[in-house]
Amino acid sequence: MLTFTPHDDVTEVRADIMVGRRSIYHVSAFLFDGTLFDSGPPRTGRALAQWAQTQTIQQIANTHHHEDHIGGNPFVPVPAFAPAWTVAYLADPPRIPLYRRLVWGQPRPGAATPLGETLSSAHHTLHVIPTPGQAHDHVAFWLPERGWLFSGDLFIATRARYIRPEDDLPAWLASLRRVLAYDFDTLFCAHAGRVTDAHAAIRRKIAFWEELGQQTRELAGQGYDEAAISRQLLGRDNFLTWWSRGNFSKRNLIHALLAGQA
Repeated sequence: MLTFTPHDDVTEVRADIMVGRRSIYHVSAFLFDGTLFDSGPPRTGRALAQWAQTQTIQQIANTHHHEDHIGGNPFVPVPAFAPAWTVAYLADPPRIPLYRRLVWGQPRPGAATPLGETLSSAHHTLHVIPTPGQAHDHVAFWLPERGWLFSGDLFIATRARYIRPEDDLPAWLASLRRVLAYDFDTLFCAHAGRVTDAHAAIRRKIAFWEELGQQTRELAGQGYDEAAISRQLLGRDNFLTWWSRGNFSKRNLIHALLAGQA
């Protein structure tokens, strides 16, 4: 299901994956100045294509290769631009794990051109900032004159508690710290929507993970194992942890904090 929210001259395109009347997952793309930043999952690709026929979309700009960000590309017949590794992934997407196919859908092949240091939209030039961590190929798009950052999955939430084993937490934290050097006050985030007072929100996220890392190491020093630490500090996991057989879990965050000494 797609819903559309205007933020001045940015349109948020939110894709909800529904089980009955309940949304079990959501992700947003953003349309600004003829550019669609990310395209949602394959499962909502046809709905995206129908909506796109009523819009002026000149190009797609992808932040990274995850299927909930590139899945709509083949359904919207416009040029696409993406990080170089994402371009190769799009050309021949591998079969993704079952739980991800059931939730988001299997991505179809699509063509894209590698991003350079900047991206031109109809009337603006955005700067491409490498922001690896949640994905090794992740980038964000900075629009200095508006004070905006189209941030993909860089932010997600102030108190993000679920990660996957392949997420690189030290790199992710480094990327969060790096973008604080750029002048912006608004994030357009794939999971939090529009986030104002963005630098403060990023600092809170960094502080949350740093404090959680300290607490994790203290409990580990007292002999607690990762499962016990996760339960004590973060509570029980949710449905998606069971559904993914632990691939998407709070315990992964505890493991990464211990391994990376964040």
